[in-house]
Amino acid sequence: MTTLTLLAFTAAAALIVVVPGPDQALLLQTSAAAGRPAAMRTACGILLGIVLWGIASVLGLSAVVAGSSTAYRVITVAGASYLIWLGVKALRSALSTAVATSGPHGGHRHRGFFRRGLLTNLLNPKIGLFYLSILPEFLPSATAPGLRDQVVLFSIYVAVSALWLLGFAFAAGSLHPTLNRPRVRRSLDSVLGLVLVGLGVTSLVGV
Repeated sequence: MTTLTLLAFTAAAALIVVVPGPDQALLLQTSAAAGRPAAMRTACGILLGIVLWGIASVLGLSAVVAGSSTAYRVITVAGASYLIWLGVKALRSALSTAVATSGPHGGHRHRGFFRRGLLTNLLNPKIGLFYLSILPEFLPSATAPGLRDQVVLFSIYVAVSALWLLGFAFAAGSLHPTLNRPRVRRSLDSVLGLVLVGLGVTSLVGV
């Protein structure tokens, strides 16, 4: 691959990564509820999901999921249901009479934040479809794409995702004192809860 191809893919990856979606909504909601450390752990979980889908793509497992309507639907329904569940939790928090401010969290709670980020991406087969649809456009067409080229593009995408997600989580975490004020927290939970539910319902409708 040429340097121009790598730069073009990096630019494309950046544009895709920064598009608002469930990842950003989840990070904002987590930042408001539990602060920067929790948001960073959630971002790490999201990144692991991206990495696992990339490995599945290289191994050909993403193609298996995409080629099986049953497998694709099962994962999509599970992912959509999980987003709706997270959204409902946020809405319930917004409707409660008292919004609990964050305090020290135990190790099990931190693992919970990481797991939320991981599941949000593992249960989203569209990430696998990204690897199947976008990456081939940047691979050499003269010969069959080699493992090395796939790994290079996969690594670039993970690096771009890491910079954006960890940076977003860090910045959002800086706003925690403001976002965690009861009135602001209720408003944010309401908006982000509706966003997550809407994304989940949209995914279900598309199945």
